[in-house]
Amino acid sequence: MHACKINSTINSNNNYYITFCFLNEHHGDKQSEIDINSIVNYIRLNYKINNVPFIAEYDNIEHEVIKTTATTATTTSSTETITTTSTLITYKLLLKKLNDKLKMLPSNTDAEIIVFFKKEISEPSLMISK
Repeated sequence: MHACKINSTINSNNNYYITFCFLNEHHGDKQSEIDINSIVNYIRLNYKINNVPFIAEYDNIEHEVIKTTATTATTTSSTETITTTSTLITYKLLLKKLNDKLKMLPSNTDAEIIVFFKKEISEPSLMISK
């Protein structure tokens, strides 16, 4: 399992989301649909109120696909031709339940958001919805 920690001072007036990229490779014509739950295990919010630690965990992963970029390579041997397609998918984790929880916390609560991934991902980042 691959964990991504994001330490931040959380302002409960903001809505947050996380973006990350995932590279999916497949052979042949048909690309299988990727279930977000096969990539993201769960999201944890650690926070403190009056120096008392709390944890909230969310496993209902809401997401959008922001961008998909595909590249195709064909390899030919004496017996067969293999076509491999690599698809770089940029996901946006919507964090609706986490944002709802943050709205109930005091402004500027020190918090840590940890996303537990089942697969290796690249460039995870916490973003503020404008």
